Amino acid sequence: MRILVIGAVEGGSVPMGRSICQGFIREGQQAQWLDFSPLQPEYARLRDSRNSDQIQTFVMGLVQRVAREAMSFQPEVILGMAQSPLNNVKLLGALKRAGIRLCYWLVEDFSVFTYWKDTAAHFDHYFVIQKEPLLEQLKAAGCRNAHYLPVAFDDQAPATPVPTEPAIPVSFVGAPYPNRVRFLSEMAGPDVRIFGEGWSRHPNPSVAVGDRRLSEEECRVVYSRSKVNLNLHSSVDPEGFGQGDFVNPRTFDIAGLGQFQIVDQRQLLPLHFDVKSEVPAFPTWTAFKDAAKYFLRHEDERKAIAANSRRRVLAEHTYAHRAREILNVLG
Repeated sequence: MRILVIGAVEGGSVPMGRSICQGFIREGQQAQWLDFSPLQPEYARLRDSRNSDQIQTFVMGLVQRVAREAMSFQPEVILGMAQSPLNNVKLLGALKRAGIRLCYWLVEDFSVFTYWKDTAAHFDHYFVIQKEPLLEQLKAAGCRNAHYLPVAFDDQAPATPVPTEPAIPVSFVGAPYPNRVRFLSEMAGPDVRIFGEGWSRHPNPSVAVGDRRLSEEECRVVYSRSKVNLNLHSSVDPEGFGQGDFVNPRTFDIAGLGQFQIVDQRQLLPLHFDVKSEVPAFPTWTAFKDAAKYFLRHEDERKAIAANSRRRVLAEHTYAHRAREILNVLG
């Protein structure tokens, strides 16, 4: 099957698109990756300029590039990743008239990013990382073929270099959503290190890199150096803890690397991991903090749990597994 995977200009879905494309290839498909990420500096410049006309011209250029790639590659299926330029209804109509089956993977929180309401009905298959109430809302929006599909671990990524710097007792990697700013302010100290774009605007002495987004390789190095990786899912509610549903990419990445993490309780996490022996999850902030202190003192338990989580990921949660699930849906 000829599959064209359309990437985003920036954001976490960029590496996911690259990985699922490789997953299709591993499953014997003829897949091609349309990578827009080299245009990120230009897009950032235009966004900062706030010139709406130039931004619109830039976006239309992306749409035209998708059309050209479709004409050249002549795919049977197109899979758009979250934030990719597949929100132009005219383009979607033209692609469908050409006989191309259109799919989309919304690898982000539907309640925060709501563009799906205007476009989901135009796709033949819509893959999401959440269940209800999203699936029912998609149906109401005219989308008849929505499917739950969590993210995964890229076991084909370059090997993580052996860390040469000292171990980090406790770390967090991610953007400063309100709940993270609120809760991590209580864990500030010499044993905690925080990494991520935007943290420089918040007065937390544990911030190690706060003015930029870490590269994929840098993230893997931090995960590997850390005795305890804090995996606190994002929420726009400053008090939001243990109330969410989807499982973020970091969960699969840390587990796949064979590193130890603790997670805030997630409704869908037990579908993929044992929340005691593979990815320990906690329903309250107090329990989460206590767990960080406990596991920092118990190395043998950390290593055993990390090994369990890696075995589970390699057996069930790689991008080859996700590619297989998509192919099963497509028939």
